[in-house]
Amino acid sequence: MPTALPAAGAPSRPAQASWVGGDGWFPLLRASMRALSRVAPPLAVALFDRIWFSAPRTPPRPEAAAWLARGEPMPFRVHGHRVNAWSWGRGPTVLLVHGWGGNAGQMHALIAQLLERGLRVVAFDAPAHGSSDPSRLGGRRVSMIEIADALRVVAAGVGPIAGLVAHSGGCTATALALRDGWTGPERIAFVAPFALPSEAIEPFGRAIGASLAVTARFRALVEHRFARPWTDFDMPGLAARRALPPLLVVHDRDDREVPFFHGHAVAEAWPQARLAETGGLGHRRLLRDPSVVADIVAFMASGQPDPGRATPADARAELDRAYAAAGLDCGKSMPA
Repeated sequence: MPTALPAAGAPSRPAQASWVGGDGWFPLLRASMRALSRVAPPLAVALFDRIWFSAPRTPPRPEAAAWLARGEPMPFRVHGHRVNAWSWGRGPTVLLVHGWGGNAGQMHALIAQLLERGLRVVAFDAPAHGSSDPSRLGGRRVSMIEIADALRVVAAGVGPIAGLVAHSGGCTATALALRDGWTGPERIAFVAPFALPSEAIEPFGRAIGASLAVTARFRALVEHRFARPWTDFDMPGLAARRALPPLLVVHDRDDREVPFFHGHAVAEAWPQARLAETGGLGHRRLLRDPSVVADIVAFMASGQPDPGRATPADARAELDRAYAAAGLDCGKSMPA
């Protein structure tokens, strides 16, 4: 899930996803892709495919690891693979969904304040991320579809969900789950949402040195593999398909990984949305900024549902739907 679009007003330069590689071998990758695009296009398409769907495993920082150590472990199984989750506190549940290449501890700055508001917090490592198992694709490869499946299974197992906070690609997976029928939470906060994957393919292809023909073949390959158009992964169109909960969008104008216009597009399209702009925080420091954290926590707390509105039957029904949608055996997929 590369984020290869340049930020508005930024100096012109080849866009590069942060996990593709350092300066040492990225030029070699570009040169290799250019050569393969000319002499062996199928190999270039295969390389493009591997890069796009390969997520880095980033270990949690010490403070994040300390929060995970204090959480209650909640392992799940998604498509036969282990997905690790953690829970803190009691009360209406807020689910944290990290971004591409992130981990469950990435939004640890939110946990303490959410707990102070009487909310329970649940976070999980997506497939092929953090401490969770590889996905069905193997190795570091994973798709947004499988991450969305994991989100639904975890949410069903710990729900009902009062609120959800997602970052970057976690927003993409959340929107995909909603598009595919997930009931969803009472309210949502998207931080630096990767809202328009279909528009990132060509810029990313240019960044890694792929020819236009190779990029087009990669686009067609993925649509055939998943039997759905790339526009299914775009977030703004979701508002025309279903009712949606209140939304807070936080995006930094200096984000070099997911440009600001992504967040703006979501906020413009989504009913009951509020866009909070920041400057100078980039793509990840947003998650630790005190003012951003306070804004998100206040938004989540303002929507605390009456505990009497949710029943065990509600959670069980959503659990059954989530497992069925993911093609899982409900009896084997409960938390271990």
